[in-house]
Amino acid sequence: MEKNLRIKLNKRYALYGRLNGSLSRPLFITVHGLPGDFREGFHEHAARWFAEKGYASFRFNLYSYEKDARQLKDCTLKTHAADLDAVVRYFRKRGVKKIFVAGHSYGCPAILLSQKQDFDAVALWDPSFNISFTRTSYDSPPGKYIKALNGYFMRWGVGVIIGKQMAKEADTLAWPDLSKNFRAPLKIIVAGNGVLLRGAKLYFKKAQKPKEFAIIKGATHYFDDRKGMQERVFRLSEQWFRKFR
Repeated sequence: MEKNLRIKLNKRYALYGRLNGSLSRPLFITVHGLPGDFREGFHEHAARWFAEKGYASFRFNLYSYEKDARQLKDCTLKTHAADLDAVVRYFRKRGVKKIFVAGHSYGCPAILLSQKQDFDAVALWDPSFNISFTRTSYDSPPGKYIKALNGYFMRWGVGVIIGKQMAKEADTLAWPDLSKNFRAPLKIIVAGNGVLLRGAKLYFKKAQKPKEFAIIKGATHYFDDRKGMQERVFRLSEQWFRKFR
């Protein structure tokens, strides 16, 4: 049974998500990409799939519409990482013994930037690498800086504002080194037909053991190119998590 959950971050901000299952079970947490949210089909599908395998699940928004929620234009990857740590801390205080985390796309570097790294194991699903909002990146045109908003307007079908700090962070981040000091057991699952394969290989090369790497042949970024593909991503992730349960 699912229920909505509000987690207070500090005096100003809270985040909102959806919990499924009992906290007496191992907990599976997903971190969405940019500019996604926890209601995306990929994350809903993952929550249902892991529930069938005996996990509780929590998926949450890194930014959302609620009065005390963060706005994307005020965020950075480091903000996302700190908020993920706050989520994990919330559940540890409530007695959860095993916590497994999966990130998709821009949610992956947020995991890698975690200061606490209090995860029993992690899966990265087609992780973002060397992204830029100020110059052409993977054939995506740069954003237009809007002074009044202190951010970059991105033409992604719907207008999205990336804050100046996040844009600067992306252009100065040492992307290949993000996995270098990551201590949690790490599995990287990459889309074989996506544009992020090379970056995923660099992450894996510098990551500490234990680690595993898998390529889903024929897949693009959301692993929805044919029936059963997303389930394969979930199955590979759960097989990895099971080693640390």
